[in-house]
Amino acid sequence: MTLRSLSKTEADLVLAWEWDKRRLVTIKDIIKRLRCSRPHAYKLAHVLRKKGWLQTVSKGHYLVIGAERGPKGVAEINPYAAAPLLPKPYFFAYRAACAHNRLTTQIPSVIHVAVLRQKPPMEIMNVRFEFVTLSRKRFFGFEEAAIMGEKVNISDLERSVIDAIDRPELAGGIEESAHALFSAAKRLDQLKLLGYLKRYDDGALARRFGFLCETLKIGLLNELLEYLRAQVSHNPAFLGARERWGTEGARDKRWNLILNVPKEQLLSEVHVG
Repeated sequence: MTLRSLSKTEADLVLAWEWDKRRLVTIKDIIKRLRCSRPHAYKLAHVLRKKGWLQTVSKGHYLVIGAERGPKGVAEINPYAAAPLLPKPYFFAYRAACAHNRLTTQIPSVIHVAVLRQKPPMEIMNVRFEFVTLSRKRFFGFEEAAIMGEKVNISDLERSVIDAIDRPELAGGIEESAHALFSAAKRLDQLKLLGYLKRYDDGALARRFGFLCETLKIGLLNELLEYLRAQVSHNPAFLGARERWGTEGARDKRWNLILNVPKEQLLSEVHVG
């Protein structure tokens, strides 16, 4: 077994980070502490990475692999440790949020992050982060939570369910959206849900939500049901994304929805008693 070694300068640097409880450090941090040149800082970071004390997150950004990671310096496998690199404000959403809220058993291969300004995808610790730009009006419904020991912002239960129905393609498909709603049913705060739906102010979303609750036999408060019914308009909406499911299907007159998703596929992930 190869033990991790440190020179005096390297030891001073690593001990200072551990004392300050630093998880993420940058080349600028090395330059500032050692008052050295940028090339020297990069060289030192390279040596510490080879020795197992740093793990590259992205160019110029590193996770500290402290003494608690053992003599071999077991690398960090939690991509959420890179949260400090994300643009502020942000919150994790869609499939990642559904997984956190126990609404799906799928492990997200892509992590979607809600932000206010458009940003290209990032590759961090071999995980792809894609950014979904929201208006300030829709930037709500998230909370601080711990994921694998890391504090991050992530959409709460009610927001995660609404997002899954609003953008099924980011949550694993309409089948997973139905499963998410079904899994969350007994835990939902329906008054909070009503407030969120009002802030969304999206008639098609409200009708899909109402139809899915009815199909999944989820009882709703009268106040919530009345709001959903009031969103039914003369123009029909589609249950599933037309790009995937097309435009053909029977019309549900109660919700004025085109049921372009076959029922057996819609309910393929749930068992309605």
